[in-house]
Amino acid sequence: MNFHVLLNLTAALVFLPLLGPLSALLARLLPEAPAAEDHRRPRHLDEAALGTPNVALACAARETLRIADQVEAMLGRAQALLTADDADAAKDLGNMDDVVDSLHSAVKLYLARLPAEDMDPADSARAAEIMTFVINLEHMGDIIDRNLRDLGKKRLARQLIFSAEGRADIAAMFTQTRENLKAAVAVFLAGDARLARRLVSEKAEIRHLERRATESHFARIRSGRRESIETSALHLDVLRDLKRINAHIAAVAYPILEQGGELEETRLKEARG
Repeated sequence: MNFHVLLNLTAALVFLPLLGPLSALLARLLPEAPAAEDHRRPRHLDEAALGTPNVALACAARETLRIADQVEAMLGRAQALLTADDADAAKDLGNMDDVVDSLHSAVKLYLARLPAEDMDPADSARAAEIMTFVINLEHMGDIIDRNLRDLGKKRLARQLIFSAEGRADIAAMFTQTRENLKAAVAVFLAGDARLARRLVSEKAEIRHLERRATESHFARIRSGRRESIETSALHLDVLRDLKRINAHIAAVAYPILEQGGELEETRLKEARG
């Protein structure tokens, strides 16, 4: 036997009994790999803060922002599923909606545990604003998951392709919807009536955008565009669902306008428009 091979074998036999204790020592000294974070669990709902309503409300607001971020991300994945042939987006949307549902329930239960006797009118108003936004965010998530996701899966299964103009119209609606959601977050954080009025006016702009996109779509159908004819039902359903999502986005403004005595006036202006 080669001398070097024999030497290596001897060394291995000498150190073999030490491997067990050495492995145990390293396990104690080295930190464990962090477990994957469960995004469905709340991060900011501090139980100790429940006795101090204004602090607890700040915790609930921070958690609500997580839900808003998740809904915005869902809008991006829904657009990818509908227009970019991203089949993985369907699974992603289901998982993301689970996060929205879990955090929505956690925030509602947390707010319900606030002691009403310790809350002043300002605290109660803020709790109502948070609850309104959380509920509407959950509704948005449901529309994306149940409606837009199903439409995207149907389009892929049938191998349908929107016309270039149709994709552009849908992209414009998605872009405006995401911008409106960002504006709603600003209204939620600032509680500013001026921003709230602007958000409600953007709801009217979405109606105009949806109407123009629908008219353009029908014009393409009349001209005999094959892609537009084949995707007509899908196209109109996507526009309808994005319009519904924007209605929920605008709802964050109503508690703020109501506090300022502007809600009736705003709705009257919308009706006249």
